[in-house]
Amino acid sequence: MSSPATRRRVPGLRRLLLVLLALAVVAGLAAAAYFSPLLSARDVSVTGATNAPADRVAKVVEPLKGRPLLQITPGQRDAYAAQVIAVSPWIDRATVTVSYPSTLVVEVTEREVVAYAQRPAGTVLVDAKGVPFIKVGEPPILTPKLVVDDPKTDDPATASSIAVLKSLPPDLHGQVVEIGADSPANVRFVLRDKRVVYWGDDQRAADKTAALRMVLTRPGKEFTVINPDMPTTR
Repeated sequence: MSSPATRRRVPGLRRLLLVLLALAVVAGLAAAAYFSPLLSARDVSVTGATNAPADRVAKVVEPLKGRPLLQITPGQRDAYAAQVIAVSPWIDRATVTVSYPSTLVVEVTEREVVAYAQRPAGTVLVDAKGVPFIKVGEPPILTPKLVVDDPKTDDPATASSIAVLKSLPPDLHGQVVEIGADSPANVRFVLRDKRVVYWGDDQRAADKTAALRMVLTRPGKEFTVINPDMPTTR
């Protein structure tokens, strides 16, 4: 007849064996998934590529096809995302992720065109960060011209002009054909009817917008809202 201590040890050993068995099963399933061809990259999905060529974007990650998804590390995905960005100047950011059971997902974020600029080499599009990123024959319709000495991302006049343009409500933004500045505090823009607005810096946008709406109802060709509390018309 077994002792009470022995009887207490038997259930404990059984529980331990069950735990070890469960861990072994989990480890086996994980190993199977890690190496399984059923969870390998077979398809490529590209999203967000409107101006950038989606077929070239997909081709970048072709070397990953056939590889088990669990074996594609975050570092490898980031490296391929960097290669995707290099495909086209339209691409601002990109990510490469996996979608089980068998898909590589490439998500592209394209640059937002806010203006165009004239350079010695021709017409270039300018994005929301002030980056002149691609040469074009003709700018997109309704895209305003940016007039600054040197349009680039770290140019204060460029940054201030774009900030003002983006602060305008859609109805006013759509009337702007040209915007520029010779300093961050001296932004001016031209409307489609050739009226000129002297805006100043990129502060107090809401107040300046309200002041501009008021003075645009008056006769005149030049409107100054640098001080929105005292707008003027000429």
